[in-house]
Amino acid sequence: MVQAIDAQGKVLATGSAVATGPGTAVTSCQLLAKASAVALKRDNVSYGATLELPDVERDLCQLRIANFSAPAIGIAPTSALQVGMLLYIVGSPRGKELTLGTGMLGGLRRNNAGDLEALQLAAPPEAGLGGAGLFDAQGRLAGLVGAAPAGSASANLAMPATWIAELPARGRLAIERLATLPAVASAGSTGGPLPGRPSVVEYELLDRLTNTRRKAIYRADAVADDRISFNNGGWVEKPGGEVTSVTSAVAGEFDTAMPPGGWDRQDLKEEAAWTSRYSSKLGGIQINMDLRATVMEDAVLPVDGREIKVMRIEYRGFTQRFANAGSVGGNQYGPYRANVWFSPELGRVVRFEVQTRGGAGGAAFQVSETLELVSIR
Repeated sequence: MVQAIDAQGKVLATGSAVATGPGTAVTSCQLLAKASAVALKRDNVSYGATLELPDVERDLCQLRIANFSAPAIGIAPTSALQVGMLLYIVGSPRGKELTLGTGMLGGLRRNNAGDLEALQLAAPPEAGLGGAGLFDAQGRLAGLVGAAPAGSASANLAMPATWIAELPARGRLAIERLATLPAVASAGSTGGPLPGRPSVVEYELLDRLTNTRRKAIYRADAVADDRISFNNGGWVEKPGGEVTSVTSAVAGEFDTAMPPGGWDRQDLKEEAAWTSRYSSKLGGIQINMDLRATVMEDAVLPVDGREIKVMRIEYRGFTQRFANAGSVGGNQYGPYRANVWFSPELGRVVRFEVQTRGGAGGAAFQVSETLELVSIR
């Protein structure tokens, strides 16, 4: 049984973990979100644990457990997984140690490259079984149950146990990347959130037309599934930083006119280019965008006292704005220029500059803003 504990000693979440060998166990990263400490219990004996290897993208985390011994566990190879096979679920739902249930493998989800990316169960497991083990008839570990809540789209998806062999390399790489994160601690350290799931992301927004500054703050919501949600669902992203939805404009134009997926792209390369044509509607104003993005030079920008390597993305094009839908003169055009400095290490935009103006009369618009990342904590 796993207990995620906050700085005041309160239990934030409970779930399960599977012992993988002497002093180690694996569990769902979602269980550890916002934890200051982690405790494991077996046979009424409590063990202190620390986060050793995080792979938040796959929701698989390895814990290091003091004074704990267990034999190495057998892993079912991918070739042994057959749709329709019986799986035995062993875990600790709602604090009840060592419960046994049964399930059926309903499908094997693969990505475009043919790699296994999830086990699909025929029916969602019992609530509270996040981190529980899925075993085959030979007692080999086939997968781990995720911590997604009942009723969510990923409630019946499980992590393949073959990922455990890749956890050391992926976990160490994640730790190396996190070394550049300002003021972000891992679960098991004093007072910090789980890597990749910050509690607060703070920007400063400068309106250059009025020369006024204000804070733009994104506060993390309670963990719901594999997504990371801020400001009561106003901003939702994937663990890698890809934005899935924006429904509130906290940071001005940065939010209001954001392209699908965000202002950045994965695996950015210098001189890469793409076209973005899309529409957004926040605050009753519809915006149509026709932009061309080009990856420019690398640079280094200061963030919270640290030097962060960034890549500049240049956006050039046009915007069409319906200031008052259906009214005369409400449909206006204007040129659009934006520069985005994106940090692959942080997975976030560090600086955003935009200028646009167009239209005439009451439907005229003009935007000149700068947004800078202040801290992640």
